[in-house]
Amino acid sequence: MNELNYMHENIFGIYNYCDRWCEKCSYTNRCLLFKQEAEREIKYILRDEDKNDSETFVKDLENYLKETFDDISKFLDEEDEDYEEFEKDDFDEEKEDEEDDFEKEFFKEQISDDERPSTFLKNADNHLISLSEKLFKDFYKYYDMLKSKYPDEFDEKNPKSILQQNFDTLGWYTPQIHVKIRMSYWNKHKLSKSKDSEIAEIDEEMLNVSARIAFVGIENCINTLNNLLQQKLGLESETISLLSTTKQIKERFVEEFPFALTYKRPYFD
Repeated sequence: MNELNYMHENIFGIYNYCDRWCEKCSYTNRCLLFKQEAEREIKYILRDEDKNDSETFVKDLENYLKETFDDISKFLDEEDEDYEEFEKDDFDEEKEDEEDDFEKEFFKEQISDDERPSTFLKNADNHLISLSEKLFKDFYKYYDMLKSKYPDEFDEKNPKSILQQNFDTLGWYTPQIHVKIRMSYWNKHKLSKSKDSEIAEIDEEMLNVSARIAFVGIENCINTLNNLLQQKLGLESETISLLSTTKQIKERFVEEFPFALTYKRPYFD
């Protein structure tokens, strides 16, 4: 499924600005990523395959990459047709020169291992990141306690339970806050290293989006914990502890990323 073929109905790149909670989104009918994932789900069902099986995953990944490369090749072929006025030899020579220049520029400064995303994020020693990690770990302990105390509220046959809905919100956003805070620091680090104005613009947009999604998650968690506190579930001290941690995260996060308060994601804010 090529996004260029569905421009008339899809919102281009909308999936770059969301928090990936598709069940709560009103734009799934105009989102290419959602449609692609839905297509894959349907194929698994029709072929009676387990999507979590490693062999199935590898096969699916190979097919996805092949489709992607086919789409890119088709697009490049169409682009070539638009430039038929150029002599092939001259065009190839010019392209080769451009690639050489790009290669020299791109590899002019090597990125050290401690600056690569996986290492940088893994080894980040930061109080805000530690707090966010503590939040989602403490939440799952809290969830287990309440689930054992109110098993009927967490019955799969009762998905409309208010308590279950509150915990769905916390279960979705607490780990996402941690991930997006880490990504915000990585994007901020990248932006500080950017020397090209166009790359810096992209890095800044990625920083804005990551920070905004983290902030929205923090706000949702605070509102949800306040709701749980009002329900007087018998675990007030644990609820207050989670709420206190979340408020600390919000305070420190706003100090570090103040633009997250005002940045507006297209369609979502």
